[in-house]
Parts: sequence; C-alpha cells; structure tokens
Amino acid sequence: MKAGNDFEIMPYVGIGKIRFGMTKEEVRATLGVPFESFLKSESSELPTDAFDSLSIHVYYKLPGVCEAIEFGDFGENPTFKGYKFMGKPYKMVEDWLKNLDPDCYKDNTGLTTMKFGFSLFSPGLTTNLNVPVKGVIVFEKGYYDN
Repeated sequence: MKAGNDFEIMPYVGIGKIRFGMTKEEVRATLGVPFESFLKSESSELPTDAFDSLSIHVYYKLPGVCEAIEFGDFGENPTFKGYKFMGKPYKMVEDWLKNLDPDCYKDNTGLTTMKFGFSLFSPGLTTNLNVPVKGVIVFEKGYYDN
C-alpha cells in the first residue's frame, strides 16, 4: 500500500488491507513502505512499527500479531462510512459520530466508540471543542480491557 490508498475502518476487523491478527511480516508487506520498530513504553511486550511516511504506528500483541493501528495527523486520513476525520473540528466529528453511536464517550483528549472500535485524538480539547482531530486509533475487541 502506498500513500493515497484507502484506509476505511472496518469495526473490529481492521483498516484498509490491514487486519487484526496479521503478523508483523504480513503488515509490513501489506504497507510496503520503510518502517522502524521501537518500544512505545517500558512496559511494552513487543515493539511497535512506525511507518513514518504514512504517519502510521502498528501495535502488536503476543504472539506477534496486530492489535491496533494508529494514524497521526500528517499522513493518511482514515475514513469510516466514507467520512474523513483528520483536521476537522473535534465538535463537528463528535456530533457526526454520536448520531451513529450515542454511547461513544469523550475524555480530555478525544472520543472513543466501543461500538465501532476506534478512538479520536484531539489535543487541547479541554479548552476548545473546535481543535482539529489529530489522530485516530483503530483497535481489536478487548484492546482496552486491561
């Protein structure tokens, strides 16, 4: 996958051609761009792959399979039901998403929908509801259970 490809969210399945449960080798081959691996935190069990040219981080769980995909704000723009998130004012996206999932919940950094398996990141949200969406993480069932 090169830049400009489709990254449509499929709840609890994956995004675009990336599927939860794929091995890191399968994810790397699917994206087909250079990457670097790093430990996201001291408690990380496995390295995260950073595909910087796409602004994507892929998270893995044991035994080395994809459990979440995160998009930053300067690369690809993931979509859900054809709707693009990145750069749009948080409040506009929240209003749209709450029509689909009235149970989605907001915290001080964004919005999560457990119904559809993704979260939006909007830094500065505590002081301004119109800050732009800067990130999206798509996750498998159980990702936030711990």
